[in-house]
Amino acid sequence: MTYPAFEELVRTRRSVRSFSSEHIPDELISKILEAAAYAPSSWGGHPMEYIVIRDRDTMKKLAACKQMGAGPLGYGDAAIVPVIDRRNLELWVEDAAVASAYILLAAEYYGVGACWIHMKDRVGHTGSAEEDIRALLGIPEYYGILNAVSLGMPKDKGKKRSLTPVIHYGKF
Repeated sequence: MTYPAFEELVRTRRSVRSFSSEHIPDELISKILEAAAYAPSSWGGHPMEYIVIRDRDTMKKLAACKQMGAGPLGYGDAAIVPVIDRRNLELWVEDAAVASAYILLAAEYYGVGACWIHMKDRVGHTGSAEEDIRALLGIPEYYGILNAVSLGMPKDKGKKRSLTPVIHYGKF
């Protein structure tokens, strides 16, 4: 198997919401999370922890923790919930976002479809999405939950796109 160069990897990555029935080997999920462990973090502390969910019923309940927009969590092959101990950590949102971006890029690298599902400050069914996830997965109150990532083997990769960055040099 050949893997795409970084430039191609970044250009071809898409949020995948349509998955095949093919199973993702546990080894691939481990490799994706190994890559995420190397994400930069504030003060170099690498505070991220990950909850991997493979049980279909729990994944459907996870999707139901957010009122709308979390469907892919219920029908992927796996879900990852990055969590972070917020005590004494001012930049937890940034750390979680960078680690999640690494998950998305690593998934693309290994041919796994992935979709970021934002949870922080979103409405849940019994409270906030974060509160509902905390209750479902037994996450302590002092842990931050920014998002979840749905994983599955892609059914449809989506359209190719061409983007041009908007760049300002020196001043806006």
